[in-house]
Amino acid sequence: MRKSAITGPDHAIAEIAGEQWAVITWRQLLGAGLSRPAITRRVRSGRLHRLHRGVYSLVSRSALAPEGIWLAGVLACGVGAALSHRSAGMLWEILDRDCSFVEVTAPIGGAQFVGGVLLHRSRSLGKGVVRRQGIPVTTLERTLADLADVVSPAQLRRAAQQAEFHRARLGSAGDPWRHANGRRGAPNLRTLALLRARVGMTWSELELRMLRLCRSAELPEPESNRRIAGIRVDFLWRAERLIVETDGGQAHLTATAFEEDRRRDVELMLAGWRVARFTWAAIVNEPAMVANRLARLLDRPVSP
Repeated sequence: MRKSAITGPDHAIAEIAGEQWAVITWRQLLGAGLSRPAITRRVRSGRLHRLHRGVYSLVSRSALAPEGIWLAGVLACGVGAALSHRSAGMLWEILDRDCSFVEVTAPIGGAQFVGGVLLHRSRSLGKGVVRRQGIPVTTLERTLADLADVVSPAQLRRAAQQAEFHRARLGSAGDPWRHANGRRGAPNLRTLALLRARVGMTWSELELRMLRLCRSAELPEPESNRRIAGIRVDFLWRAERLIVETDGGQAHLTATAFEEDRRRDVELMLAGWRVARFTWAAIVNEPAMVANRLARLLDRPVSP
């Protein structure tokens, strides 16, 4: 009797839902040993909570983690569906904006409508889906391309910057701009492509301010986010053998980061480069001073 209680439906249901953010499907409940009337009774008694047609949770919706709400939306949209667009951006931690709805992309011919889910259709999901934290989600490349259709250019730029910050691997086989053709957000993706081709992956607000500073002071425009001696640097002027690093604060103020920054500086100097550092506060509050120092480092005329 005791063994039966341990290995009965409740145990199986707890194991399944425990790996799915407290979410479970109708088919999984049947597979765990519950009959259809038993499922109905549990919903009425509050032991199960119906989220979507065929999708339930062991806790109320208000108690679910965002991941549980996202996974429930994906499961409700059927086989081949994946979290996408803004919801995928939040799961990938490249988009901060919160949404009151879940965005899912599903193959054409799947679910027609799911309450609380903004459903997108695609003929070409294919290999554009991976699993992150147990949730089917569009790849980071595909997510950035999808975001171009639904967010502002500034939000897209910040999302791309966050992808870089998290060291996402966006090589030649993972560039979102190769998905530009035919998209509503194609102009935004092409703008990113042009920016990358011109000055590298320059996404952060700090870096953009630095570029504007150089242009307003009529200084040579640098390359950015290039690898020198195996180290990725913020800005460089090759002819002058000058590297400028921009310290945004949070990413540079820990003891470990402080030591790493100094080690990098030494390695770059040993490779024949001069290294200068400017902080966010200096670039924002003292742009004239920064421009003056840069002009001197670049051996350019100094503004009075």
